[in-house]
Amino acid sequence: MNTNTCFNLPGDEMAFRKIYMPFLEQEKVTVVFRPGKRLCNDYRGYCVGQIVKARVIEQLGLDRAQTAPIFLPDFFKMIRIESIVACTIDSLVALDFLGSTPDVYDRTSLVFQLGLIYNLEPKNLSGDSVVTRIHFSYVK
Repeated sequence: MNTNTCFNLPGDEMAFRKIYMPFLEQEKVTVVFRPGKRLCNDYRGYCVGQIVKARVIEQLGLDRAQTAPIFLPDFFKMIRIESIVACTIDSLVALDFLGSTPDVYDRTSLVFQLGLIYNLEPKNLSGDSVVTRIHFSYVK
């Protein structure tokens, strides 16, 4: 078992776009969705109880060019992963979106935002596509 992703290591981070910074500052967002399966020990996965640093992206990175994003240097929030579930888009219900950002409020808006953020064609995000719903709390 690869335990590196399940402990609070200095590099544990969760990236957010700059438009979400006010929601992080006010601690209003508590749910995010990521494409694919991101459970404990998965690539870019998270574990229940893990504490990570929520960071805001200043400059986007590019996976295929192996370029990491650049984060705003003076802003972060420490968050604790409370629950994490990988499921299909079609299995999501209205309650699953509570705590998400205002622009992700149903399955259609989720598909649009995932396409926008991860440069995915919405037509390639069907109802049976897997997403990971991550619920977190803020560490005081």
